[in-house]
Amino acid sequence: MIEEIEKSFVKRFIKKTKQDRLFFELSGKKRQHGIERFCHNTEDLIDTERIAYSGNNLFLDEILRIIKQYKVPESCYIIACQKELDKKHVSFEDALGLVLGNGMAAIIICNDFAVIETEQYSGTPFRYILHR
Repeated sequence: MIEEIEKSFVKRFIKKTKQDRLFFELSGKKRQHGIERFCHNTEDLIDTERIAYSGNNLFLDEILRIIKQYKVPESCYIIACQKELDKKHVSFEDALGLVLGNGMAAIIICNDFAVIETEQYSGTPFRYILHR
């Protein structure tokens, strides 16, 4: 189940040239390295045509306002640098509460959209809302 969610995310939102390597990393011993790729070089990985919104001004209220236009499933999936958050299934609002502002890269995967937060190194971290 987990592998299928991650595989679907990679196929829908990651550049074709990066898909095999990222899926390999996420599914094995190099998982942490695969997640850390989203710390600073997110746009090198993601299919930029899938970016619906991005910036360091996407705060919780703004993300919730934007996401209302999408069908939000009961449970979303988290990929995160923090082991206690990684591979968790939680509601979207709970996922945002757990992930936003933690300082490290994290991805919230829902059916047709994903929210990515990059590593925070000064000010607000850069965030992306991807939609397919």
